[in-house]
Amino acid sequence: MTEFPLPLDNLIAYVQALHPQGGPLDNLSDAMVVSARLDEQSDALIGYFVDQARHSGASWSQIGASMGITKQAAQKRFVRDMVPEGQQLFSRFTRRARNALGAAGRIAGADPISAAHLAAALLTEPEGLAARIILKAGLTSEQVCTAVGAGPAAPGEDADADADAAALRQLSFSDDGKAALKGTLKAALRLGHNYIGTEHLLLGILFADGHAAQALASLGLDAETTERLLAAEIQEVQANRKAG
Repeated sequence: MTEFPLPLDNLIAYVQALHPQGGPLDNLSDAMVVSARLDEQSDALIGYFVDQARHSGASWSQIGASMGITKQAAQKRFVRDMVPEGQQLFSRFTRRARNALGAAGRIAGADPISAAHLAAALLTEPEGLAARIILKAGLTSEQVCTAVGAGPAAPGEDADADADAAALRQLSFSDDGKAALKGTLKAALRLGHNYIGTEHLLLGILFADGHAAQALASLGLDAETTERLLAAEIQEVQANRKAG
C-alpha cells in the first residue's frame, strides 16, 4: 500500500518549526493556521477529482455515491455560487479593513493587488490600528510608499455595505497579495480575534515575508515590532474605554 504523504509526525514537526522558541499556545495557534490550509487543500483535492468525474460524463448521483453522500449534498458542496463565497470571504473584515482593500484596488489599477498595494493602502485609514502603529514606529506615509514602491492611494468614497461587498468580490490578488491575506488570517488566529482589522492586514503582509515585508523591515517595522506596538495600542484603547 502506498504510504500516506502527510504523516502526523511530519505535521507536528512542521508546526513546531514555525516558532521553535514558542510555547504550547503559540504552537496551537500555528496548528490552527496549518489545519485551515490543509482543509483548503483537501477541498481542492476532492474538487479536482469531482471536476474530472464530471468531465468524464459522471452524473451528480454517481459522484455523490462515490463520496458516500447524496446527490444534493455533492452539488451543494461543489457547484460554485460566487456571491455567497465572496460575502463569506470578507464577512469578518471591519469597515476600515474593507476601505483599505478598496484603496489597494485603486492603487493597483488594472493590476492584481500585491502586498505592496495593501501596505500603501493601510495609510488611507489614519485612525486604523495599522496606520497608528506605522506612525508609532516613527514612519511617514511617504517613507512607506517609497519603500514598498506603491501608492499613495487616490481618494475614494465609503460605499454602503452591499455595494462594498460587491466591489470587494471583484478584486483580484497577485500571489504575494494572496499570501498576505493568508497571513492576515494567521494574525487574527494568533491574537484570538474573530474579526479582521487593518492591524491584521499589516501583520499578514509581514508574515508573508515578501518584498513588501522586507521593505517595511528595512525601515524597522518587522513582525515582532508590530506585535509589540499593537499590544501597546490595544492596552491604550482598553484603558481609555475603562476611563470613559
